Amino acid sequence: MAESLTVLGLTAATLAASAALGLAYSRGRVDSAESFVTARNAVGPGMLTATLVASAMGVWILFAPAEAGARFGGLSAAIGYAVGSALPLFVYAVLGPRIRRLIPEGHSLTEFALARYGRAMYGFVLLVSVFYMFIFLAAELVAITSALGIVGGVPRWQTAVLVGGFALVYTGYGGFSASLVTDTVQTLLILPLLALTAVLAVSSVGGPASAQSAVLATDPALLDPGLLRGVEFGIYTSVAVLGAEMLNQSGGSASLPPATTRRSAGRSSSPAWRTSRWCCSPACWASSRPDRFRSARAATRRRWRTSG
Repeated sequence: MAESLTVLGLTAATLAASAALGLAYSRGRVDSAESFVTARNAVGPGMLTATLVASAMGVWILFAPAEAGARFGGLSAAIGYAVGSALPLFVYAVLGPRIRRLIPEGHSLTEFALARYGRAMYGFVLLVSVFYMFIFLAAELVAITSALGIVGGVPRWQTAVLVGGFALVYTGYGGFSASLVTDTVQTLLILPLLALTAVLAVSSVGGPASAQSAVLATDPALLDPGLLRGVEFGIYTSVAVLGAEMLNQSGGSASLPPATTRRSAGRSSSPAWRTSRWCCSPACWASSRPDRFRSARAATRRRWRTSG
């Protein structure tokens, strides 16, 4: 019981510090629905990279690779999972600049679907995106609640309330700007901690040689990079993760902001700003500016025809 309370207290303190950082950083930076949703051109490539990395490095990275290797094909399955997790970032790097040129008034892939393919495809992509983001959020909460349950025996509902509550507070106030700074700090903490965890995990089993011997004694095929079932797992995991991440609104918002200045958006006296202050959805912002978005849609179609 005492251990559970200690872990819960440390978690609450960490979340409170993260929320305070997000609130402090976003103060004075959010003056329009535009800056709330996208924070366009407000940060450099370093923070954008950090938020993409943090979005892809949830608590599941502690469970999923090990499970992939142990149950679905050993080394080749673990490599396939890693490739599948990294592949969407490379695709965004290629497609992001092109979509940015074609739809400079857009905010996400769902709006690109509206501008490029019309309302029917937009509605379909929007529904799938909402469903995927619900699954994504559920997976994040399940992973973190499972981790704290294993470490300190903290009841899952308590962890979920803390994590969800604090995240809602600072993102509801600071929007994407608050998320950017907390993701940056998270990335700076996670990367060295992951490296340290890997070293300690290998050391705890007696070093690399002992770990290899233990795997060989259990199933030598697990260390075969050409193991068929592992290669198959890696291929369909890459395809599945890539398809899902293309509808991930966090990645789309971070990689597709257009090249206009943040200060060009309407100020706090704008009706769009007043109605969208607590709306995190790009669709909400677009609906508050229908004339602007309709003209952007027509312009996008013209650019698409001329660009080939």
